[in-house]
Amino acid sequence: MRRSVEAGRLWGRGIEWDAVRALVASDARTAMGRERALTAEPLTDPTEVDHALDSTAEARRALAEQGAPPLDGLGDPRPILERARAEGSVLDGGELLALLPLLDAAPRVSAYGRAIRPVAPTLAASAEALPRVHELRERLRKALDDDGALTDRASARLGQLRRELRERRRRLVADLERLLQAEGDRVFADRFVTVRHGRYVLPLRAESRGRLRGIVHDRSQSGQTLFVEPETMVEANNDLVALERDEQQETARILAELTDAVRAQREPLATLVETLGALDWVFARAHLAERMEASRPAIDRDGRADLKAARHPLLLAQQWRDPTREVVPVDLELAPDRPLLLITGPNAGGKTIALKTLALLSLMTQAGCHVPAAEGSRVPVFERIFAVIGDDQSVAENLSTFSAFIKQIREVLAEADERSLVLLDELGAGTDPDEGAALARAILEMLADRGALVVATTHLEPLRAFAAAEPRARNASVEFDAATLAPTFRLVYDRPGQSWALAIAARLGLPRTLILRAEGLRTADARRLSELLAQLDARNRSEADRVRELERRETETAARLAAAREAERLASDQARTLLDRAKAEAGALLTDIRRAVSSEWERLKRTERSRPALQDSRRRLQEAAARVTPSIPDTAPSDRPLVPGTAVVAAHLGLKGELLEIQGETATVRAGSVTVRVPVAALRHSDADTNGSKPDRRAPEALRRGPDGKSKSIGAELLLLGKTTDEARDLVEQYLDDAFMAGLPSVRLVHGKGTGALRKAVRTLLSSHPLVETFRDGEPSEGGAGATVAALKVS
Repeated sequence: MRRSVEAGRLWGRGIEWDAVRALVASDARTAMGRERALTAEPLTDPTEVDHALDSTAEARRALAEQGAPPLDGLGDPRPILERARAEGSVLDGGELLALLPLLDAAPRVSAYGRAIRPVAPTLAASAEALPRVHELRERLRKALDDDGALTDRASARLGQLRRELRERRRRLVADLERLLQAEGDRVFADRFVTVRHGRYVLPLRAESRGRLRGIVHDRSQSGQTLFVEPETMVEANNDLVALERDEQQETARILAELTDAVRAQREPLATLVETLGALDWVFARAHLAERMEASRPAIDRDGRADLKAARHPLLLAQQWRDPTREVVPVDLELAPDRPLLLITGPNAGGKTIALKTLALLSLMTQAGCHVPAAEGSRVPVFERIFAVIGDDQSVAENLSTFSAFIKQIREVLAEADERSLVLLDELGAGTDPDEGAALARAILEMLADRGALVVATTHLEPLRAFAAAEPRARNASVEFDAATLAPTFRLVYDRPGQSWALAIAARLGLPRTLILRAEGLRTADARRLSELLAQLDARNRSEADRVRELERRETETAARLAAAREAERLASDQARTLLDRAKAEAGALLTDIRRAVSSEWERLKRTERSRPALQDSRRRLQEAAARVTPSIPDTAPSDRPLVPGTAVVAAHLGLKGELLEIQGETATVRAGSVTVRVPVAALRHSDADTNGSKPDRRAPEALRRGPDGKSKSIGAELLLLGKTTDEARDLVEQYLDDAFMAGLPSVRLVHGKGTGALRKAVRTLLSSHPLVETFRDGEPSEGGAGATVAALKVS
């Protein structure tokens, strides 16, 4: 049987449950959803609570996947449906029109349900099962215009009557206008036809009354104009009035018929309203959970409460409006084996906030809301929540603060049991401290005997001692910074707190002599206890600061290590990709060259030549192919170790530079103004060519005699990647000269795609260079748009 947490008095005053419900309602988008939020009652069946929490989780996933359900523009149709329930009632056009958003919402929400089915199957099933009432929707849409008036399509007779009315009006007005034109200004005060009391009339001058026979229906305020229905138009007006009456009767008949159609669908419409309201209530909870960065608490069936980093929901809402307001999270722990928690500490330190946070997060959980607490939080399901918070003094009822407390605690003791949460603020106050402490201790012991979970705040020293000695009790305190004389609002367990009353009074301006006198009046034991607690506070703060600093350093170290590993992984992946691409390009180039050589050989075979000549041509072609066959970089490690400062070559990139450092399997190489990270396995010493290693033949080369008389190897490809436009122009100018002198017929300039600036600079230079015949984009095997192939003017 479904039950909710009992009686509003148990949490309403002081706990601010109504304010939290209003906060949820602010995220609802329909009147039905807002009403559900404002009247939400916490559930007491753990299975139902779990189901409600799961629904909120589904709604959060649906919001992330598809956004909010299409509920905008949906008013509250319930008053209209209630009016339609009565037999014989007739809705007007505006009321019928107000039902269309409800009917339109059904297919939209059903489509939304299909979209969220993978992430929210339960909510999707509810949305897809919405009653469509398609026929009623189409009937109302056909019969009503955007203002709620009946259209000519509402019925065939209504359309016919309106056509006749329009024609009769047109003819009647035309006849009256002819009278106006015939008599003119001598008889009529104005040249227009008007209507008085539903009949078409003419504005006749009062002095011309005898010149027009007819019925006077009205006169102007001055009496100078009479509104006369000409005698010859009386019959036509009568016919028009009769037609209008027929139209009104047909309109009333259609509205009654449409109302009957709505009444016939009252059950599906009620289900539609109920389901849309329920969906809106669930999504309102999800919206609030997202705004609060809330988590789904687990239901603890053993009666244990463990809220980690819990935040007061109303304080969070204040922080949304004023981000400078800090909300300090607290850990709230209660268990059946230690059901009594005594919180001590200074005023305004957060004791009452801790009580309210526990109560509100428990109520939110049982209403299906996710709570502003860390993952892993757990709460039991309470059947009753008792809260005695604040001063309930009443002059009208002749109740003092203490009398009001006794009245409330009597009700608590009469009903509290093992499924109850009891919150007692300022326990033992309002009477003699010694008797108050004794009474408070007896109350706590009785509640513990009943099995209730109890959280109480107090300033009484005997209760702190009781909590330290009683196995079923536990001390906690709100932390206070003795250096700044300000609370930190953190909750510290297993340590009683001080009130710091004298320190706070001094800070608030009481004379120092008065504070010193008060300090001297304290008992020796009380002073000694305060000193010990202050030392313990200082030691704990120091330890906490040290732990936080260690955690910060560990976090920073872990972040740096993760970043370094990620950078190494990215560099390794990039190098591997470049190497694979170079191998692929080399293989494609080799295939093209071999195909060309084979084609040339076939052509030579078909010519009229002698066999020795053909064989000689084939030998020369094979030698040419061997000279331009690309060599895949040899990644075998060199015998000599690679150390920083060594001149190295990354053959797969066509790059020669200085090795800066080696990190694991990745090396950093600087070539001019460019620094790259490459796999160590892809590097070799730059003098390897002279030591017997294979030369880099990624592109054909030619030899040119340099100014010093030495041979200079000129490749048919120039790499410009990473160069500025100015650097690229200088390199291309020099390279074209060298290539021309070496007799190369064409060259390939590799500039990459990038932003296109380097490609544009290269092509601008080529278009006006005297040594360049033509230029074009590279073929796919030549680098595509990332390279430009230029034909040189060579003989």
